[in-house]
Amino acid sequence: MNRYQLELFCEIARVKSFSKAAKLLHMSQPAVSAQIQAIEHFYGTSLFNRSSSGVTLNEFGELVYKYAKEILKQHEALEREIDRLIETDNKKLLVGASSSFGSYALPCGIWFFKEKFPHVEVNLEIGNAEKILTLLKDDKVDLALLEASFSDKLKNYNTQFASSDDLLVIAPPKKPWVDRQTITLEEFKKAPLIMREKGSGIREAFEKAIASQGLSLKDFNVKTEMSSTDAIKSTVEAGFGLSICSRVAVRKEIQSGIVHAMTIEEIPIKVNYLVAFKNEQALNSAGKKFVRLVGGQGNAFC
Repeated sequence: MNRYQLELFCEIARVKSFSKAAKLLHMSQPAVSAQIQAIEHFYGTSLFNRSSSGVTLNEFGELVYKYAKEILKQHEALEREIDRLIETDNKKLLVGASSSFGSYALPCGIWFFKEKFPHVEVNLEIGNAEKILTLLKDDKVDLALLEASFSDKLKNYNTQFASSDDLLVIAPPKKPWVDRQTITLEEFKKAPLIMREKGSGIREAFEKAIASQGLSLKDFNVKTEMSSTDAIKSTVEAGFGLSICSRVAVRKEIQSGIVHAMTIEEIPIKVNYLVAFKNEQALNSAGKKFVRLVGGQGNAFC
């Protein structure tokens, strides 16, 4: 029995569903079921009432839940006490993040982390993936959140899955796009395209996706490149072309109708984000806690 299993058990008890907990924690449902079976084997009894509509705690589960919450609470208190005794360096954390994730998803994760560990000073550096990778290499950040499309450049680092998002085509909210949910690859190739700059993780993910179709950016009607997601959104809103953005970066604009989002029919694109660091031994206690947070709690991001 370990802390991770107790956290998993409490999450299932909270959402009353193995599948919902699996989705929130970015785990497969079989993996979740296997962990619960291990917990039930440890205590020698079933802990849940199972039905087609979900799960609820039985009397034994209620007892375990009561003590699990207290154990986790005490463990957090222990970590805070230890943190107060260790050196000042362990109270600082330098985090690097690629532009889309760092600007739109990670701020909530940092806020959530600060709520749990208010004594830790967190500094966030945002840039394109190439820049953040250089900062990680030069020890100017302790860890980095990057698109998994850069995984071939992270072979010498420890990596852990953090989150995932959809890549969407964004268009001005007018015809011929406003009534469309999808766009064909052939249509997208002909449309004026505003692209992120070389070194961007979003661009890298898109290039890898179209390469699976035997295409490169040379096959598209790229009009200009920009290093700012906000500048791209403004240019698309003004009607000058289409672009590719992560869903989290355009969520507010989609809801307010400023831009219109579509998926590419032939290649719906998913982008995964990894937390990368040189090695766990080199991380201070704040860094280790941050990796545990972003790697184990799917609802930690905006």
